[in-house]
Formats: sequence, C-alpha cells, structure tokens
Amino acid sequence: MTTAIKIERVTADNAVILDNAGEDVFDAPVKDEYLSRFLADKGHMMIVAVQNGLTVGKCTAIVHHRPDKPDELYIDEVDVTPTLRKQGIGKMLIARMLELADEYGCEECWLGTEKDNIPAKALYESHGAQSEEIVLYYLNY
Repeated sequence: MTTAIKIERVTADNAVILDNAGEDVFDAPVKDEYLSRFLADKGHMMIVAVQNGLTVGKCTAIVHHRPDKPDELYIDEVDVTPTLRKQGIGKMLIARMLELADEYGCEECWLGTEKDNIPAKALYESHGAQSEEIVLYYLNY
C-alpha cells in the first residue's frame, strides 16, 4: 500500500487541488466551466488521491435517480497515475466513493470497463463486484 496518500472529496472550495494533477489522472486538462458545472450538481461526486500536493488519482460518480427503484451510484471513472498503479490507491478511492454512496442512500453501485482492462477488472472484483455480459451502444447525435 502506498504511504502518504490523502483521499479528499473535491468541492468548489478546494477545487484548486486539481491544478496539480499527475500523468493520466484526467484525459484532458480540467476546464473551469466544466468543473464548476460538475461540482454544482449535488448528485455528482469527485474524490481524489493526493500525495505530496500532487493529485495522483481520481474517482468520479453520479447518483442515478430512478422513478421506480431506489437510487444507485454510477461510478464513471477511476484513474491513477501510471507510476502509482497497483499500490492500493484505486481501492482506496472506490472504498471512499462507496461510503459516499451510503451517505446518499444509494442501494446499488455499478460501473463498466473494457473486456481487456484486466487491472480495472481485478480492482472492481477486489470490492466484491461480479461482471455481467452486456451490450453497449453509443448514440451519435
């Protein structure tokens, strides 16, 4: 397990922590307008792993409200800078996000990954997740 890692929830008050992000934590530079919109929605959550002032991992999630079932949490992304992978950071991020899901009253949590993403599958299975066969479509508009 990596030492000196602090897990923090990102809010408008501490969002500057994202200004110093490690390699591959985000797909592209964080844009203030997108971040503000994300953080303004109570059902959107982001937590980060910080080591020595550097954001080395992140997990984003959305509370999914449904009219006929209890709320559920959709974990959108889990990313850790490559040099620190397989050291427990992803596991810490997911554990904290699941705590937040409980605080929001979510009864289920789901996420997805590519079939060949073996490290991600191992991470999710370490939390007791079981994979299901699905078909995924992207709608272009």
